[in-house]
Amino acid sequence: MRQLQLLRRHVNIGAKPPINRDRLDLLQISSQQQATMVNYSMTRSYSTDGGIGKQLQQVFNDVDELDNREIMNMNDASSGLQISKGQNAQELLESMCRHPLSGAQQVQGVAMLWMYYQRMTTEEKLSLTEQLQAQLMPLMETHISAMDIDELSSCYLHLRKMHVPNSDSTLERILARALKLIELEVGGEVIPLSALSRLLVAINLERAFFTPLVCRNFTPHLERHIADCQTEQQVRLLSTCLFQLHTLIDDELLDKYKQRVGNLLQAGTISRATPKALLKLLHMLNLPVWSNRNTALIRHLMLELRDCLPQLESSDLKSVCRTFLHHQEPATLIQPLKEATEALLQREPSADALSCAVPFADLQQRDAYIRQFRELLESKAAWELPNASGHFFSVLRALKIADVRYCDAYWTAVMGQLETCPKEQQHLRFLRHCQRYMNFNNNLGGTYRHHNIERKLSRMCLDAIEHSVAGRLPSKFAHLAAFVMAYGHTPFAWKKFPNLLLSKVLAMAPQFDILDCFLLSRGMQIACELRFRQHVPSLLAMQLSTLDSVLLSCSERHLANSEEQPLSASELSVIVRTLSHRKSLKNTQIYNVALSRYKTLQCKDLNSRVVRDMAYNFNSSHFFVPELLESMFDYVAQQHEHVTGDTVEKVLTCAYNLGYTPASLESLDYAATVLLRDFDHMSGLSLVQSCLALCFYKTIPEQLINQVFCVKFIQRIEDEIQICYSKATYPGLVLNRVMQLNRTVCLDLPETNVPWFQQNYVEAQLSKKPFVPSDFSTDVKHFLKALLKDENYFRCNHTTPYGYQIDFVIHFDKDKKPMPATPVEATMLDRITKVAILLLKLDSFCENDLTALRGPESLKMKHLEMMGYKVLQINEHDWNSKYMLAPGAKANYLKCLLQISS
Repeated sequence: MRQLQLLRRHVNIGAKPPINRDRLDLLQISSQQQATMVNYSMTRSYSTDGGIGKQLQQVFNDVDELDNREIMNMNDASSGLQISKGQNAQELLESMCRHPLSGAQQVQGVAMLWMYYQRMTTEEKLSLTEQLQAQLMPLMETHISAMDIDELSSCYLHLRKMHVPNSDSTLERILARALKLIELEVGGEVIPLSALSRLLVAINLERAFFTPLVCRNFTPHLERHIADCQTEQQVRLLSTCLFQLHTLIDDELLDKYKQRVGNLLQAGTISRATPKALLKLLHMLNLPVWSNRNTALIRHLMLELRDCLPQLESSDLKSVCRTFLHHQEPATLIQPLKEATEALLQREPSADALSCAVPFADLQQRDAYIRQFRELLESKAAWELPNASGHFFSVLRALKIADVRYCDAYWTAVMGQLETCPKEQQHLRFLRHCQRYMNFNNNLGGTYRHHNIERKLSRMCLDAIEHSVAGRLPSKFAHLAAFVMAYGHTPFAWKKFPNLLLSKVLAMAPQFDILDCFLLSRGMQIACELRFRQHVPSLLAMQLSTLDSVLLSCSERHLANSEEQPLSASELSVIVRTLSHRKSLKNTQIYNVALSRYKTLQCKDLNSRVVRDMAYNFNSSHFFVPELLESMFDYVAQQHEHVTGDTVEKVLTCAYNLGYTPASLESLDYAATVLLRDFDHMSGLSLVQSCLALCFYKTIPEQLINQVFCVKFIQRIEDEIQICYSKATYPGLVLNRVMQLNRTVCLDLPETNVPWFQQNYVEAQLSKKPFVPSDFSTDVKHFLKALLKDENYFRCNHTTPYGYQIDFVIHFDKDKKPMPATPVEATMLDRITKVAILLLKLDSFCENDLTALRGPESLKMKHLEMMGYKVLQINEHDWNSKYMLAPGAKANYLKCLLQISS
């Protein structure tokens, strides 16, 4: 019996699961009330609590699903003779202890005690748990051997829900016998699905066991149940089982279940008429370990739930909302979710509901939501709700609140929780705040800091590294070390990282997985940008070099392992971002190898999340993979009804920046259709960038131009600038993109009659940035001066009427002789040839192809040609090549380029 104790996770023993208090007011249990309870349990809608990926919370939701159903399964005529006389828990327990009962009667009595338990105070619950252990558990000992699997599973589930510890010898015997019966029936009679689901839920309560080991014999039974799955009830129970046992579920078994579910969806067995089954499936399929592989089915389920959204319970609606925000599809849910979450917020003014409503809010609703956020932030009751800090943080980011007063208030409240709430000290719960702070600080461009929370979290992280088992677990250590490296607040933080971190990183290096490396590189990146931007001490430089070597070796190992087990697109994206966090790693062979692995990816499992991640990586790295870019456009074309405008914008911007043109213009037409559909839900910057890309491809519809170049949209841009996160960079970025779009429309689409209204902006920008010649331009200027004999024959850093800057402009007369530069812009009528020499630096081309000119440079060349220039290019890579080092090589190169004979 004691062998079960060896399977427990000692670090988690003692945690109490949350108690759902929303129950029927049960004053007494009688046969008539029992019948009512059965009817109630069959009709109430399935309820969930908490966000996607919160697996522990889902355990308790599955408990709710199984609450009252088992009570009625034991209908022994004499079972209620003595039990039903109890008017409260105390009388019921005394009756059960006084009168001899069969095992079935005791199991039913335990289930009834659970009904009373739910409406007790905390003190009463503790007292009842103690009485159960002292009085009832010894009486049950003699009946265990006669109980069947249904009775064992029901008894174990309800006793665990009443917090009878697994260390109780009777409870150990109950679980051990249930597991033995399951083991004996492997290959024999199949164990009922209801019993399997009860046991799995109970075993996962408080995370007291290593589930894959304890439940290793459940899988054969589940395989047989999947093959026989025909009803909505079976779908619900199987979804619960697969969720609880996901660590043992392989791709083959999951695919069989998905195929079975697909058949039931097609047959109408599960549909919008069975929302509880759909929600159960959604929870299971959205587990992080396999969610990216289930996008199509998840999309189907959410579309089925669309008409049910107004009727869903609040917790279910929040769950669907967060699933959508993770997958960013299907787009048809945006408006229904917006309406449903607004109604939810009116019924339930909480941080949780506000965090669901804000992502769908219009710009006009922002002020009202900020006021509500401020009121909730100051409410003590709001902070006492589950995961309040997480919901407040979601609102803070989604509303793009840059007001330091609100930021300080939030992090000060988090600080108070860390100091007064014991739960924040358990199970490394404070790591959530570490991750949130790192993301939040980054969103504000590194301009915001709350030194008290940094100091508190750094000390907690360092203490956990030094004194807890977490400091010896690579995955936990990486989270802890990343925060300490990022913000310091340690001895000698001004010149180095703690030596303890370096020694542990070196010791654990062979065990770091892909995410661990990402976290460490993120901590190093923040430290270098936030604390060591101006100066890197020599001791820190040595440590950074050592850490870089560790990241390189780990990335090399992960890439090598991918030959046996291919990486997913998401995993490869994380590796690329890990290396791109460090400038010193972006020029390494491993970085290029990681980027080249994109060429080997299979594109069959694309979804909006993966497409967005790939677009981000291609954009930041300037890496050019035509096959994957084409697959991204194919995905937009095939799923145009479901992808959002923001996803389309990221694909368009990525392709434009890399200078890639899709094979079929049909995908661009679909992209334009999506932008028009989601125009009111997208940010101004996203719309401007999308329109700029469509102008590059000459596929922008006139309707989109009219909607962008109007007073209403310009006012929308100005409003967004006023509320933006980073005042230092965002306004300049938006205005620059608007200028580029205005210029492109004026030059490429004059028939639209859009005026050029950016001249003042161009002149203002020129006055702000004094021209500083590079070594490249200085060298070219020197040879041009020597070739043309007179500096008056060419103009440096010339600005055209539409704001383009040209490195060198040379005018040739009708006899192709250089002539002094004219004081005003020459036209074709002057019979003067204007030659524009553009100096193309390495970043003008794609990272992996120095012949692939990027989109902005291509567009600039085309526009200069439209303005009458003959455009010539000098590539920095060619100019500084070994060939050019030969005497006279550069001068001859310019002669040939300009076709000058001397």
